[in-house]
Amino acid sequence: MKTIYSLLLLIFVSTTMLAQEESSWWIFGDQAGVEFTPNPQNRSLDPAVATSGYDTDEGVASISDDSGNLLFFTDGITVWNRNGNIMPNGTGLDGNFSSTQSAIIVKAPESPGVYFIFTVGAGGNGPLSYSRVEMSLNGGLGDVVAGVKNVVLIQSCAEKVAATIQTGSNNAYVMTFAESNATSTVNGTGNFNALFTWEVRGIPGPNVSFVFPNPVLQQGNGNLPYYSVPTASSSADRGQLRVSPDGTKLVICNQNSFNGFEGTVLYDFNPGNGQFGGNGLVLHNGPVYGAEFSPSSQYLYHDESSTYGFNGNKKIFQYELCDANNILATKREIADVSEGRSTLQLARDGNIYVGRFDQTELGMIVGPETPTATYNANGFDISPGVSKQGLPVFVQSSFSSSFTLNDQCQGDATEFLLACLPQVAASTWDFGDGNTASVTGPVAVYNTYASAGTYVVSVNVTNVSGDTRNFTQEITIYENGIVDPIDTTLLNYCDDDASGSEIVDLSQFTADVLGSQDATTFDITYHANQTDADAGVNELPLNFDAPLGTTTIWVRIANNTSPIDDGCSAIDSFDLMVSPTPAINPIPDFETCDDISQDGIEDFDLASYLPTIQSAVSTSFNVTITLHPTQMDADTGMNAIDTSVAYTNTTSTETIYVRVENDVDQDCYSTAQFNLVVLSEPTIGTPMNIEVCDDAPLDGSSDFDLTEQDIEVDPNGLGSVSYHASQGDAETGANPLSSPYTVTGTQTIYVRLTDSNGCSNTTQFDISVLDAPSIGQPQDLANICDENSSLDQNTFDLSVQDDAVLNGNDPANHIVNYYESQGDAEADTNALGTNYSTPFQAGVTTGTLYARLENIQTGCFNVVAFTIIFERCEIIFPEGFSPNDDGVNDTFSIPGLAEQFPNFVLKIFNRNGSMIYETSANNYEEFAGIPNKGLLAGDGLVPVGVYFYTIEYNDPDEEDTASWVYINY
Repeated sequence: MKTIYSLLLLIFVSTTMLAQEESSWWIFGDQAGVEFTPNPQNRSLDPAVATSGYDTDEGVASISDDSGNLLFFTDGITVWNRNGNIMPNGTGLDGNFSSTQSAIIVKAPESPGVYFIFTVGAGGNGPLSYSRVEMSLNGGLGDVVAGVKNVVLIQSCAEKVAATIQTGSNNAYVMTFAESNATSTVNGTGNFNALFTWEVRGIPGPNVSFVFPNPVLQQGNGNLPYYSVPTASSSADRGQLRVSPDGTKLVICNQNSFNGFEGTVLYDFNPGNGQFGGNGLVLHNGPVYGAEFSPSSQYLYHDESSTYGFNGNKKIFQYELCDANNILATKREIADVSEGRSTLQLARDGNIYVGRFDQTELGMIVGPETPTATYNANGFDISPGVSKQGLPVFVQSSFSSSFTLNDQCQGDATEFLLACLPQVAASTWDFGDGNTASVTGPVAVYNTYASAGTYVVSVNVTNVSGDTRNFTQEITIYENGIVDPIDTTLLNYCDDDASGSEIVDLSQFTADVLGSQDATTFDITYHANQTDADAGVNELPLNFDAPLGTTTIWVRIANNTSPIDDGCSAIDSFDLMVSPTPAINPIPDFETCDDISQDGIEDFDLASYLPTIQSAVSTSFNVTITLHPTQMDADTGMNAIDTSVAYTNTTSTETIYVRVENDVDQDCYSTAQFNLVVLSEPTIGTPMNIEVCDDAPLDGSSDFDLTEQDIEVDPNGLGSVSYHASQGDAETGANPLSSPYTVTGTQTIYVRLTDSNGCSNTTQFDISVLDAPSIGQPQDLANICDENSSLDQNTFDLSVQDDAVLNGNDPANHIVNYYESQGDAEADTNALGTNYSTPFQAGVTTGTLYARLENIQTGCFNVVAFTIIFERCEIIFPEGFSPNDDGVNDTFSIPGLAEQFPNFVLKIFNRNGSMIYETSANNYEEFAGIPNKGLLAGDGLVPVGVYFYTIEYNDPDEEDTASWVYINY
């Protein structure tokens, strides 16, 4: 443990020598490009990826300059420049895209712009070679130097290559896993059983850099050029070779054993002299493809998977490496997912990422510096790029840190935590700003930096074994954001569209929040609550839909250059007030009718119109209403019209502008308008005078349907007509006359026409009632019964009533007519003739007729009713008949019998008293000499002789008849 801990401390001294910016760009998989920045991570497609058609299944390497700009990338076979074009001499390298770690790029120690690409083949059949790239060539886009290309260091090796920086210098060590009998000219045989390392050297004076061709001799292996591993942990080709960021540990991953070992083996490494150490601690048995260390080298992670592609099973394990005697006891499974094999790679953001075959998301080990690290399978979206098995390989020293920091913000207490803290007995700190601290035991220390900037922090550490070491690390303290005051005039808004909310452009506050702070350094975000603002999550959209009322907005200002989760931020809040804007429905025009002057000018009582305006305002809150002569005055609230006095218009149609403002926020207002309209009086027609005849009871008065005059008053029917007894009533519309209206003698009627606007005009006409002729009452009139009378008709001579009807009036000036109904008499329709007949109706004794007396000169008439009497005429019974078919007296015919007696029964008897014939009113048939009763019924004519008959009238007013009749032939 002591040796491992000493090596750990040694590497910390050199951690500032390699800038993390060299690992900023990752190019991998199927056109996947990711740029890592301290905070946040910004993902974008690099132009090189978009144009290169780059697609590799496994190994890949990329390199950026000290500012984080992409320089070039390779799959071990081809080298592309930053524009996605293949470099001159950039094809045919000795690597293989199907190699686990096909290539790694090492910066030349003392030659600016010079890089060495180390490549390994696939399946253990290729060499470890290197090629030199000089960025000064090809116009600054770089060139693979033809004379230093595919320089072989060892003829055969596994698909593994790693590199770390030499302690105390800019030199580097490059290592691989191969057969112990392999050399630069001879392929090895047998299993891979040896670790080799080569030194990349630089000479500062002449700025010369080169790869020393011979492997570093291993003191722990008899000064041989390799370090032997036990046979039990020997391997085939596939799987990663990883060196810890501090350079003190090395792990071999064996994914396919063939005749060797599947699993993970941990060794020691001395980055000061390139020496391997340890017997190899077997961490895991099973197919392991990828592994990675945490930035502090305190934790190790590796997978277990034998599956190619995405469908399969993969587990991920964690180990803590501080106590060499207790490493296996810390083993913890953190993931068991349905994924295939892939590499693991530490990024400059401190997270470890996991390849996921044919997926657009990388897995991520979250919190790799904690014993509670977890795995998020969908940790990082790289779409539209697609991940494969491999992720880029970098010189691990670029990720090393001797201690971890929490809160690198100016003015905050920055926490310092040493790696493997439980092994620390005491520490003395110089924070680089004049502050120091000495502490005992494995505890965190804190320092508050008053200013942002870069500080060199030194610490002297004594471990529990008594060893003392000095470490130096450069840190950056970032400027903390300050929320400057916001212009309060920007905080009040109106809901202009009555939607219940208002869109507020939150970006308008950004300048105030920033104040004098650099807009490129600080990000401003807005949040709904303090919790979200503190965490920097759930940003509100800049076009924020603020609801009615008061909404508290939390603003966060964060330093976007800070790697700290909270972004060196500050938060504050302000209130947005959204007030409702009054809604105004259309306001009807205020109309009045012109007076007699007809000049279009009138006085308007605007105060009386305010309720109409108020009814057009739809609000549930208090408002103030003012009237203005212009739209500008309404918008500004100026020159309000005094509604306590009458307002005189200047034109017949004048516009008044209404302003309705919210009493809480007077800026929340609406305007509308209505017109003052002076209306002209309607055009009225004057009707003709009316003369009508007096009707019953001849009192000199008559009822008139006044509405019959409407068509003359208002020919187009556009207005409302009323009739009045005086001019005053007509002008005011008071006391309209009902229709029909009774007039006596002659009367003037006054007419008012009101149009649809309520304006009116008046006229008049006269109605005269003419006298109807006086009519006499005729006496009752009986029907005529004489030899000319038909017994089935009631006949009357109506002319006998004329004198009575005339009642002394001059017959030359009057006309008398008779009618069956009052209606016919009044309408003078269906007049009766002088000789009037009506069918005899049994049981009906009287009827009514109507006499009409009309004055020929005036057309006036009078009607009187009188009674007609229906009397039965005497029935004449024949004394004989001769049924001989000569057409004369062939039957026993009794005229008037059936017509006057509807219920009679006639019976005929022979001289013996036997009934030979019977008939009645219901089926009356005159007796023709053929019996229908007795023994001779239907046998022919009865003999000549006297026969007797009876007639039963069945009438209370008539006595039955009994007599005889003689039949002769």
